[in-house]
Amino acid sequence: MQSLDVANLLITRYGNEIELTNLKLNKLVYFAQAISLRKYGTPLFDDEIQAWDYGPVEPKVYYAFNQFGSGVIRRPQGDVTIPSDLATNVIRDVMESFGKLTAFDLVRLSHRDGSAWKSVYVRKANKPITPEVIIKSRDGEVKGIMEETLALGVAQVNRKWPNAMRMLENS
Repeated sequence: MQSLDVANLLITRYGNEIELTNLKLNKLVYFAQAISLRKYGTPLFDDEIQAWDYGPVEPKVYYAFNQFGSGVIRRPQGDVTIPSDLATNVIRDVMESFGKLTAFDLVRLSHRDGSAWKSVYVRKANKPITPEVIIKSRDGEVKGIMEETLALGVAQVNRKWPNAMRMLENS
């Protein structure tokens, strides 16, 4: 399986439920790799992941969806492969844990202390983030990831003031 296959599966299964931009898609594909390594003990895909300014990036995914700029991606690029059981489980896991987070929440997570990105990042060097580096990092851990996120803030507002978001939408 390749990173682009993972991206296409995310778009096919969840593209109508959440807004996937190139930035968010790259982070979700990255966290899918991290979860696969951490939880299942095997890489989900073999493509190189690089440490770019905004966090981990799979160049094949980035360039396949670059045409969308910062816009929402609604359709896959290329053929959608039939997923293995591993891919199905990992994609479900990543969406349950990370799917509701914003792109910048995911960037913040990928930049936190103990992250693989932080351990290898050199500005403009696009250094590889290897499976070994990911395994040694905190990436793929789901405990506490909602702390200090926009997604958590929105959920708290919805609980405290259930009509607040509707009022904002209608203003």
